[in-house]
Amino acid sequence: MIRFLLYLLRWQASSPVLYICMFLLADYGIGKATIIANLIGGAIFFWIDRIIFRKDE
Repeated sequence: MIRFLLYLLRWQASSPVLYICMFLLADYGIGKATIIANLIGGAIFFWIDRIIFRKDE
C-alpha cells in the first residue's frame, strides 16, 4: 500500500513538471512540445520509479 501511495504522489509530481515543459516549449508546437516534455519527464521519473519499485532485500 505504501508503494501505491508513493506512486500516486509521484504521479501528481509529474503534472507540474510536464506543465512547465509544455509552457516553455510552446513555440515548438503542441506535438513537438508534448514529445519533448514526455522525454524530459521520463528521464526524471525513471529514477524515482526505480526507487519506488525496487525489491526489498
